[in-house]
Amino acid sequence: MRKRIGALLMAVVMAGSLAGCAATDQSANTVTADTSEAEESGNDSAGGEVSTDGDTIKIGLVSMVTGDNPLNGERMNQGGQLAVDEVNAAGGILGKQVELTITDDQTMQDVAVTCVQKLASEGVVGIVGPHRSTNAIAVSDTVKSLGVPLLTGGTSPNIADLDNPYLFRGRASDTIFAQAAVDYAVNTLGCSKIGLFYNNDDFGTGALGVIQQYCDENGITLVAEGHNTGDKDFTAQIMKMQTAGIDCAIIWTHDPELAIHARQIYELGLECQVVSSPGVTMSQVLGMVEPEYVEGWYGVTDFVSTSTDEEVVNFIEKFKAAYDIEPELYAASYYGCAKVLLTAIENAGTTDRDAVRDEIEKIQDLQVPIGVAACDESHDLIHSINVARIENLTRIFVESVSVE
Repeated sequence: MRKRIGALLMAVVMAGSLAGCAATDQSANTVTADTSEAEESGNDSAGGEVSTDGDTIKIGLVSMVTGDNPLNGERMNQGGQLAVDEVNAAGGILGKQVELTITDDQTMQDVAVTCVQKLASEGVVGIVGPHRSTNAIAVSDTVKSLGVPLLTGGTSPNIADLDNPYLFRGRASDTIFAQAAVDYAVNTLGCSKIGLFYNNDDFGTGALGVIQQYCDENGITLVAEGHNTGDKDFTAQIMKMQTAGIDCAIIWTHDPELAIHARQIYELGLECQVVSSPGVTMSQVLGMVEPEYVEGWYGVTDFVSTSTDEEVVNFIEKFKAAYDIEPELYAASYYGCAKVLLTAIENAGTTDRDAVRDEIEKIQDLQVPIGVAACDESHDLIHSINVARIENLTRIFVESVSVE
């Protein structure tokens, strides 16, 4: 089933800082960054043609191998590497093999900046990642000054307002995710008093703005409670929701905090429908909770492995053959981001970064596992999401939602 909804817009702009980038321990090439070296050499590679001496074309991935999402970082790496391996098996691009260099931003903004600097200084044509919205916003100025195209998986609506010709988003914006969540709660689940648990970072506050606007425009009561990354106890927020008498909780936070919310909502007896950000569909979260904590929850997500979509089915088969595990949204999303970048390099017929950037802007109707990539004026490439229901820790595809 596919449903279409309208999109909301909001704007907040933030910036970031500098530090060091740690190496990863992956099968692909790895990078260990030194801040001063990256700062000195990075600008030498700004924009223009990238040297392809030898038999390889380099692309980079800013992953999160360490930090609080290591499993998701591993899936990012596998998805990106699978896209590269497929291209290389088919003969490569421009007569050369593609080399993926993976860096680890440790889910930290300053480290992400240095990862981008180091990758650019080593001559990558383009970069995939970072994943966190705060990190994507933090690297924006660096990406722009270095003139290197980058496809992030950050979903904050704020990213679209950065006015950066080199920054693209390879997943749907939270303008889509968050509106789909509240719209599903209201129009499908029949809820009229929404409680929102949101993280106080760009990811959470971006969703807050979208959901607040939707509720204001549709006469829906919204009770919102914020928290910070690393918080361990949400008893006070949950009890406020219980006192307010909400009939649906929307949870918009990162994986560790999401798992704690699930346990405490269950233990404190908050009885209501629950619609969550994508994390609830991920093994990292599902592995941290008991089945009863999230039974019957809904999640809005990029990717549901039980979908019968042909592109999804084919991707799952290829991923299982390569890694002997079932892929999740991080693998699917970053396979898609890498596929977009590789397609743009091939279409450009050159490793000139500006030419590759121009080709990303031209991409329309490119099938990837999380939808159809079509670049719009905001540099967003994906315009649809899926709704899944959790049953006995299994994600069940419900419907697809796209933006008009």
